[in-house]
Amino acid sequence: MSTETVDAAYAQDMREIEKLHSLDIAATLSGDQVALSTGWTDDIVILGQGEEPEVGRQTILEARERRSAALPGFRVVTYAPDIKDVTITDGWAFEWGTFTAGYVEAAGGEEKPIRGKLLRVLKKQADGSWKVAIGMWNM
Repeated sequence: MSTETVDAAYAQDMREIEKLHSLDIAATLSGDQVALSTGWTDDIVILGQGEEPEVGRQTILEARERRSAALPGFRVVTYAPDIKDVTITDGWAFEWGTFTAGYVEAAGGEEKPIRGKLLRVLKKQADGSWKVAIGMWNM
């Protein structure tokens, strides 16, 4: 492949990965777990700090919906990931970064800030889009 072809393919992959990042931010801020889950592979694995591994898109979505129902006033009010590096190779992408966020536990409650680190493994889909296959975070 020519250098121009490689550069164009990389640029296209990065545009698609940026779409995934935009989905992540918008769905997180809106609290729309179903929309957020559209950016996950069906066999996604999420490794959250202090939690058991969560496996499978539908299983994770159902667990998050149960948690949301148990905490009706909880809402993420700010979320700003800062991706530091993305490496793309053979249909996979590896990215790491940091994030800041703020949440309230109840309507009218005081915003509580958090900071954390994230690592994600992305898988390229047949249509050229990218989805999260493995997500890991800590605060």
